Amino acid sequence: MKRSLPPLKLRYSPLVYVIAQVRVSAVVSIDKFIPDIQERIRHQGFPRFQKGQIQEIRFDLGQEPKVAMAERYEFQNKEGTSGIILAPDFIALHTSKYDTGEHFVDTLQTALNIVHEVVQFSLAERIGLRYVDLLRLRQNETWSEYLKPGLLGLDTSTLNLSEFLSRFEFVGITDVGKLIVRYSQVRYSQNDQGMILPPDLVLNSLKHDMHLNQNELVAFLDLDHFSELSRDFEVSSVLETISDLHETLDRTFRSATTETALQRWGKQEAAK
Repeated sequence: MKRSLPPLKLRYSPLVYVIAQVRVSAVVSIDKFIPDIQERIRHQGFPRFQKGQIQEIRFDLGQEPKVAMAERYEFQNKEGTSGIILAPDFIALHTSKYDTGEHFVDTLQTALNIVHEVVQFSLAERIGLRYVDLLRLRQNETWSEYLKPGLLGLDTSTLNLSEFLSRFEFVGITDVGKLIVRYSQVRYSQNDQGMILPPDLVLNSLKHDMHLNQNELVAFLDLDHFSELSRDFEVSSVLETISDLHETLDRTFRSATTETALQRWGKQEAAK
């Protein structure tokens, strides 16, 4: 993996979810390949198997949008903390127990190699990488101790507010594709299942070992970087793009967070 900066190691990392997704030209008959893929992939540390459905919204010229269901297959590790997802038009790797970028990319490479050998994808239409951090405050702490001012919005000290929630979204074009940075605050209640992830991810099937307190105010730092350049499907090309996407996301996280936050999260100095 390309790195212009030493790896940032945090003993108490706020990172709760990572997903890499490769959208491909659709393989309508993907189901016939599943037995062969499952047989190979279970020997690579993913013995669990789940089958479900995902909802897709289709837009046809001159017609109302149509909601369709598509099959989704997932191969998980025995702990249920990492999974390889396969659908007719994408393959993805996601995890709630992120180790290092290098380990994540190695696992992605294994998944891509196995599935591509069986299916023989034609085109990679979109390649994306997304990191979600969950930020929590201790007593008497403020968000400004963790995040740079640009994310925090208005100075509310003069507005006489009893309560408020803040949201921020930034969209930028990079040399690789599009970068989206989202910051949002949420107040947790026991009725909010899956609240340790943003709303569009709450139905994910992975296990999380974090428990929030009733009425706790938390914040998401959601970093999403993707390339929509259509290209022939080659595993080496996909991994190179993932590496480029990661490089920008690494710099974005460092740009968004304070040195105080990094120290509180247990920043470890890189070996010299």
